[in-house]
Amino acid sequence: MNFNNLLDLYSLGEKTVLFKHVESNELLPFANSIEKFRLEIQNRYENDDHLVEVLNLLKKVFFKLASSLLPYNKVINKDIEVQIISKFIQIKKSYPELFTKVVIQIAKSFKEVLESTNNSLYDFLCNYINSRAEVGLKVGIVTKRAITIEERFLIKDRLKSFLKESFFTENSFRKDIETFDEVVFVGNPAYFGEYVKNTFKGKTVAFISYDIFTNSISPNKIFEDIDKKGLYSTIFDNVSFGEPIQKKSNITLEQAELLNTAVSKFLEEQKNTLEMNSQDAVEASIVYLENDRFLFAPKDSKIRVFSPNEKSNFIKQLNFKDIEEDDFIVIRNDRDTRLIAEVADHDILKKNAEKYRLLQNEWKGRLRFNVKKKGIRKVSEILINKYNINTASIASLRSWCNEDSICPTELPKILKALKYDEEIIKEIYNTMKIIQLAHRKAGRIISDKLMNELSNDILKELQEKGYYTFMSKEFNGASFNIERIVSIDRSRHLIAPYNLMKPMNID
Repeated sequence: MNFNNLLDLYSLGEKTVLFKHVESNELLPFANSIEKFRLEIQNRYENDDHLVEVLNLLKKVFFKLASSLLPYNKVINKDIEVQIISKFIQIKKSYPELFTKVVIQIAKSFKEVLESTNNSLYDFLCNYINSRAEVGLKVGIVTKRAITIEERFLIKDRLKSFLKESFFTENSFRKDIETFDEVVFVGNPAYFGEYVKNTFKGKTVAFISYDIFTNSISPNKIFEDIDKKGLYSTIFDNVSFGEPIQKKSNITLEQAELLNTAVSKFLEEQKNTLEMNSQDAVEASIVYLENDRFLFAPKDSKIRVFSPNEKSNFIKQLNFKDIEEDDFIVIRNDRDTRLIAEVADHDILKKNAEKYRLLQNEWKGRLRFNVKKKGIRKVSEILINKYNINTASIASLRSWCNEDSICPTELPKILKALKYDEEIIKEIYNTMKIIQLAHRKAGRIISDKLMNELSNDILKELQEKGYYTFMSKEFNGASFNIERIVSIDRSRHLIAPYNLMKPMNID
């Protein structure tokens, strides 16, 4: 990535955008039967919760098949297969008419897909690229989700050896400014989003998708290109478009629904889990990651960011409010707060660590006891009205009860409200300030040590997968992930501490 790449991006000259359809002889019957099931439960079963759950599972399986480049019989694992068969048996018992009318056809088409040893998308992709092959041709292959090691091996094994192919996830391709002779998107434009419709990084750009989906881009007409300020867009100058292709079915399955459904389901489960112990909850926002994953980040947290283009200080801690899309964040695959505490105790507090932690746990335990006994809202009202603790909102109380908060601004007042005498208040307050400072120093120590273990050599893997996992020798083999942020939903949700900063899959 350099200035020459930037010049190339804007001097490609004439560009051609092509749309290619893959015949889906195996997947089309399965997709049509799922769509029929969707309409049936919508029109005749009033979106019965149990049936909707089965529908979501079938959608998930369908899109896993449709996005994979492995032979169909290797895509779905046995556990999912058994789960689906179990759902079919339940429907047969509870909804015999629906089973006979619709579900039996889903079962038959699903069985046919699972027995198929080919993959039409993989075959078409490799044949198309080989048909364009010239010595030294640069090809960028872009997938929505990271391809597996096995998929990449199969592609490289089938492509002509003199090609120069590079693999990208959608988001890593968006961030990279390298240009190519050929760019191939595995999926239609709607699958990838707006960026691929207006930035063309290849002399030829091809979108390859199953004929189940419409494959097209609609360039604006000349007067539509003039916006309200009178500005004219030149995005499509020197770009010629191939014929758009309409889908060969009436299905309305949308993959984006799966991620939204997974997030909504998780939030509902959190709400039910926390009803009895809401004082333990932490206010957090949803951070969407590559490969249809997400995590919850505490609103007041500090997060490590990996900046691969920095020559030094390429791992730094930022406040969550300063984190942005496309940032790479560094996450320990166990609670990060625990690591900071471990380093603070071992490297800074040393022999005093045990005594200081006992004091910390003691006052927090007393606060939790009061919240559990009187209720979080009542305790908040008492602290604000009786003890003039203006920061004692319900959200603050939740924060004070968990391990992330060490020394609240009005801690002496809180301790007084908890019936500690003046001497103990002074001791606890001074100790919490020492722990807080130790945690800040520990955060810097962790960042410095991680920098010694990372280099820009990991960029290629980040480009291809959207994340990178490594074991840290500095921290006794602790596992860390570097994850690319796709988007951030800043709205706040109450989340259990053990579910924070933990990447979750929709699968």
